[in-house]
Amino acid sequence: MSVFSRKGKKRAQPAVEQGSPGFPIELWIDILREAQYDDLVPSYGWLKKYALVCRAWRPHAQQLLFQRVALNRGASHCKAFLRAIASIQDKKHADMLTGSIQTLSMSLDHQEIYADIIEMCTNLKELRMCLYHASFRPNVLARLARVAQSIKMLHVRAYTYSVLFQTLPLFPAVEILDIDCSPAEDALPVLSFPAPAWRLRELRYTNFRRGTHVVVDWALSGAAAGSCETLEALQVQCPSFSPTSLPELGATHVRSLFVSRVTEEDDLSPLCQLQEVWMTHPRYPPPAFSPLPPSIRHITLDALEGVDYDEILADLHEFYERTGGNLASLTYHRQCIDREDPLDDIRALYEFCEEHDVEFRLVQPPYGSYPGERIPLSMQISVPRVTPLSSRRESKMEVEALLQTWYKKRSAARRFVTKAKRALNTATMIHPAALAKP
Repeated sequence: MSVFSRKGKKRAQPAVEQGSPGFPIELWIDILREAQYDDLVPSYGWLKKYALVCRAWRPHAQQLLFQRVALNRGASHCKAFLRAIASIQDKKHADMLTGSIQTLSMSLDHQEIYADIIEMCTNLKELRMCLYHASFRPNVLARLARVAQSIKMLHVRAYTYSVLFQTLPLFPAVEILDIDCSPAEDALPVLSFPAPAWRLRELRYTNFRRGTHVVVDWALSGAAAGSCETLEALQVQCPSFSPTSLPELGATHVRSLFVSRVTEEDDLSPLCQLQEVWMTHPRYPPPAFSPLPPSIRHITLDALEGVDYDEILADLHEFYERTGGNLASLTYHRQCIDREDPLDDIRALYEFCEEHDVEFRLVQPPYGSYPGERIPLSMQISVPRVTPLSSRRESKMEVEALLQTWYKKRSAARRFVTKAKRALNTATMIHPAALAKP
């Protein structure tokens, strides 16, 4: 109903009684701040709608809109952003918006305009950089170094090792560090120079080339040896990394471990505070649970294919008995696409959890996703780690219904087509680890 009468006069609004319950604006903003995330990932479409509110709410909603800024289209994108900020006539309002930026994502090269953007963000907490050039100019490095002292969370995706190790020493105050060297094609240099004296609480490293795990050793040794006492979460995607190296480095306080697999040759018994382990490629060889310490309460596995389920369950049962039933949850990431798949692996793990009163979580990740993908950086390190796939987690009733109704035998022609597709996919899909350079 319109608030104006037919004669154009505004209708009288009912007076709000004194002492009537009303939410303060700060509470509404907190509600909107939580609601803007769709399964831990910010929804920018929703954020834009938040800014289209009444005039009194507009400044608060715009602060939410500017909390996460993504400038991933190079210098032209940054110039457009600078022009938009400069066009705001109210200088105080412009400063409020740039001061609201807490997470900045950029694809950058050696130009100084990127330093202009970073210097503008006075309250920046998380910086996400995609470095597709070979090196920075000295004056740009000097400007970045002045701002880097306040950055606590850093994600770096580098296409060359030279610019990576030119950038990392600028950030000695980083506590949450995510390094992605998977696109790098140049040779890994000899890491004879010391790492910054940071005290990392979480370290993520991704590189599918063998022999590049030495970056993890470099980040936790020398001047950075203090990180071995503060490190709580470690996520490594590298085929040559062995979790046995953690006790050798002195990183025995890790609570969450994210590795390709744990084998019989590994020894994790010194990690007495380890509560969670996630095996992203638990095949060839199959996963081993005997090396895990008794403190483990949460195990996450990715799809088990072509392995002996009986052997795995026997090892898992032995681990459960050895730890006195300390296991609380078992999470299994696995796609369910083929209706002819009998789901023997899901059935075996589900029955084990039912027998031993362990929570079973089945997550069906989106097709083509990688383990650990899109897990946001956070200063709050929780165990088990929260993942952005929670909306794809099946409930207990859904798992039971899936196991009862999934398998349906098809016609001979349909089975032939399905097997042909499966053979074609097997022949063409190669895991990045298989392409690793020696």
